[in-house]
Amino acid sequence: MATAFISYSHRDEAFRQELETHLAPLKRQGLLSVWHDRRITAGDPLDHAISENLESADLILMLISADFVASEYCYAREMTRALERHEAKAARAISIICRPCDFHSLPLAKFVLLPTDAKAVSLWTDRDAAWVDVVRGIRWALEATATAPKPPTRMSLKADVRPEPAAERPLLPRRTTDLQMDSFSQNAMRDVGMFFQKELDMLQMRDPAWKGEFRQIDANRFTSQVYLDEKEVASCTVFQGGMGPRTIHYSQGTVSTANSWNEALTVEADEGGPYLKPMGMAMSFRGQRPNRMEPFDAARYLFEMLMYQARSRVK
Repeated sequence: MATAFISYSHRDEAFRQELETHLAPLKRQGLLSVWHDRRITAGDPLDHAISENLESADLILMLISADFVASEYCYAREMTRALERHEAKAARAISIICRPCDFHSLPLAKFVLLPTDAKAVSLWTDRDAAWVDVVRGIRWALEATATAPKPPTRMSLKADVRPEPAAERPLLPRRTTDLQMDSFSQNAMRDVGMFFQKELDMLQMRDPAWKGEFRQIDANRFTSQVYLDEKEVASCTVFQGGMGPRTIHYSQGTVSTANSWNEALTVEADEGGPYLKPMGMAMSFRGQRPNRMEPFDAARYLFEMLMYQARSRVK
């Protein structure tokens, strides 16, 4: 089974989710396994996990957009290494154009580009058709990797022998267990931290006068600072604890206690499974947040609280 590493900006999270959904046939056939930074286990070193999986991947799928190009982590670290491994024939780097951007003069433009004619996925009238086109290109790349150094022809694909799909397991009654709630809470805390880290890294890319600092205290706490012209204009602490181990708290400033906070998100569950529910303590944001949040939505909501503090101090 081949492995695929997905490199993407967290602003393109929706595209990453759509791609992974459309890769399901390849995964069910036992042809491909997929890894991205949402797979990192809580407490694992971030850079080590990403580097290890990037180095071992057979395919490196890069979701290209203006935000990808603007991200120092995505562009300078992940893409640079992906192209090095591609040129060394140690892996195949495939660029998937998700949103229109000026990529034609960049190094990635001389390698495999999907969808057909590098038409951005967001520009297709039928998004499903765009992803089917992308997955076909990935399937051809998989066959080329497994059989010969040159790309396979469409004729050879017709003779492809595919394993029988796994037998369907009987559906069980839908219920959310304590284990699922705990796992969701731990993964959500991890995802919020990774979102903050990437967004803070991008501040200086957008404007050199701004700088963000991220510090992981432990698996249950991190701090963030925002600077303008080297003067701190905002800071926060995000931690689990306080109201309970499944609650994510946001506290303005860098604090070491769990006695006070400005916002809290609790893990709840309904027929759709676990989700995060904000308590609505942040008055300025009450009209801007839904009552049911996925981890990425929660991360964006909390990060906006940090930037709101920064913007209010530089007016």
